[in-house]
Amino acid sequence: MDFRPDRYSAFLTPLMMPRRHQHSLGVMRVMGDLSEVYDLDTAQAMTAGLLHDAARDLPLDDLLALAREARIAFSHPAEAHPIYLHAPVGAYLVKKDAGISDPSVLRAIAAHSHVDPADDSDGMLTQCLRAADVLAPISDWKGMARLKSLAYAGRMEEAALLHAGWLVEHFQNEGIPVHPHLHDTVRRLSAKLGPTEAFFERW
Repeated sequence: MDFRPDRYSAFLTPLMMPRRHQHSLGVMRVMGDLSEVYDLDTAQAMTAGLLHDAARDLPLDDLLALAREARIAFSHPAEAHPIYLHAPVGAYLVKKDAGISDPSVLRAIAAHSHVDPADDSDGMLTQCLRAADVLAPISDWKGMARLKSLAYAGRMEEAALLHAGWLVEHFQNEGIPVHPHLHDTVRRLSAKLGPTEAFFERW
């Protein structure tokens, strides 16, 4: 698919605060990097990165209304929280108003908030988007260098486990409901990789 970031400016500008837009540009750039590491289609990856947070700044009432309009079914009560809901709603807006029809891009956007386990054929695009989302903040955070070192080295399973483990911890500290898929990811990858406690240390 052809990728020209400027073509989405009119779509994104009324939806995003300037800080969010800067974050999305950063995610777009990280996705460009990761597409080379994981042999992804670069245009798909950068499109998903740029558009992934299209609904993130919308009020909860608007998110819920759009979810009803899109007939998005909740599989767990946590999915009504904006931290999760913005992803499937964003995919709906991207398809409806930005003209994106690529199912891989739409799937990655919809699943990047962990409402889906991302274990299908488009899983790597989604996993890269989840990693890029936390590797392109406005400011650095403790652990960012470690996660980046794994993701950029082609060690996405380890990066995904580290990310999911830290996300569970962060959500619990912030009083955000933890989606069962996050716990499932930690259990599944821990069983496969056999990490020690030291694996989750931040540096």
